[in-house]
Amino acid sequence: MSSADGPVQFDPADFGAIPSSRALRQWMRTTRRRHADRSFWQIFEDVYLVLFTLAMAGATGGNVVHHLNNNAASCTSWSCGELIQWMPWIIIPLLLATTLRMLLAVGPVSATRATGFWLLATPVSRSALLRPAYRLVIATVSVVGFVVAAVIWALLGAPLLEVFGAAVLISALLVCTAIVTVWAQQTPHRSRWTLRVADLLLIAAVIPAVVLALHKRPSTTGGAWFGAVPTYQTELVDAYGYGGTTLGLSAITDASNTGSGQPHLLLLGVAAVIVAVVLTFIAARSLANLSRTSVIAGGELLAGLAGAASSLDISMLGDVISGRHWRLKGRVRSRRGRGARGAAIVQREFLRILRWPRRLVIGAALLVVPYAVAGAGFHVLVPIAAGFAGFVAVRPLLDGLRTACRSMGLVRALGMDLRELRVVMAVVPGLIAIIWSVLAAPAIGDGAATFAVAAGIIAGSVRQASGRPPSYGGPLVTSPMGAIPPGLFSQPARGFDLLLLCLAPVLFNLSATWVLAIPAFVLTIMFAVRPKTD
Repeated sequence: MSSADGPVQFDPADFGAIPSSRALRQWMRTTRRRHADRSFWQIFEDVYLVLFTLAMAGATGGNVVHHLNNNAASCTSWSCGELIQWMPWIIIPLLLATTLRMLLAVGPVSATRATGFWLLATPVSRSALLRPAYRLVIATVSVVGFVVAAVIWALLGAPLLEVFGAAVLISALLVCTAIVTVWAQQTPHRSRWTLRVADLLLIAAVIPAVVLALHKRPSTTGGAWFGAVPTYQTELVDAYGYGGTTLGLSAITDASNTGSGQPHLLLLGVAAVIVAVVLTFIAARSLANLSRTSVIAGGELLAGLAGAASSLDISMLGDVISGRHWRLKGRVRSRRGRGARGAAIVQREFLRILRWPRRLVIGAALLVVPYAVAGAGFHVLVPIAAGFAGFVAVRPLLDGLRTACRSMGLVRALGMDLRELRVVMAVVPGLIAIIWSVLAAPAIGDGAATFAVAAGIIAGSVRQASGRPPSYGGPLVTSPMGAIPPGLFSQPARGFDLLLLCLAPVLFNLSATWVLAIPAFVLTIMFAVRPKTD
């Protein structure tokens, strides 16, 4: 047997010494600069515009947050005290679960297909090649986590030093969470268990939100669950008789003024930062265990998300994530269908939703939104918060309808009119939307408003799922981002317009007749009109 029949052995004498990752990146950087067709000042103009825009947006947002922080700090009502007490137990699990799910959806360490084919398949150190992407993920998570935590704690009315300490602590926790996702990316078994932990965190965030919403408030009439909260002075004099501060809130106010809890926050933050730094270096040594399949899949997902974002098509973003999920899953157990025509399609849609049960868990966890808003005392905003949260929960369940509306060949193969097909495929998601709205009814507090929320969720999600692809026809419109086809401007608002139309009578405090009539009329027109396909 000749040597050519055996496995190929790498011999440095035949191919030369293996280059280091740093030398390889330096060579690639030099090659790119050699073929660059833009001068430094042209690049600087673009960077300057981006930095100037970020500075303006940061200054505007900072002023708004500062104003809201002053208003929240001056609030001394019973609702504000309860909000400060329970909100961290809602926000922290939500942030951790969101970080786990988003990073595991991407990778978190990712690379393009070209990098995976030309570089990761070579004998060059894989850890060194993936280390820049790993550092970018850690830096992004730390910065975004710090900003989000600082904004949330500032909105709660915390003093500056406490805001800084909470931001440092939560940022370090999120970095540790990102490191866990890097560890979980190395094997599919770890990824599955990490996603289950994320689901448990989402469920854990629901419990304090329900407690916050259903907690009985003190009032002059003996208390009400979802009634109007009395004014501060009346509440204090009639319910407690102290005239200055309530017993429960006085300790919070004193702690905020004296800053007694701030050193503990800072110490915990410093300890968490040390742990995060140590884990960052440990995880960097295990990057060689990442497979090319998982790394390239993340790069393809980012490329698809960038393409969907450039077309302003929100539904396409969900399609990209859904497509990656089913490609990684590979196959499912087939089941025999039942019924004929519409009944068969309803049964298949039900099975399709059950094959990805994690979306149902996320939808159940989104019940935290209306209950949290109700517990914070913002009863006017509960219907709109419930509407948007329910929209996010139900919209991913309509992938089958979106596929049918984007493929006329599939519609002809099913043998039904597109209008009838839209009604049939919306049956199961519509029932889930009704169940979700009923579960959120205690926070909404009114039967007519609950019907408006359910109708808005169904109408908005079905409209977005059955919408046409983006239109690139017509004259271009000049914008700061360049020339944009006018058909793209309607893409982000599709679906949300019907949701707001159904919620409008609730927000304007109209009578129950209008609250029931307008959403019912919108639903009737929605399912009576045939979707446009061109």
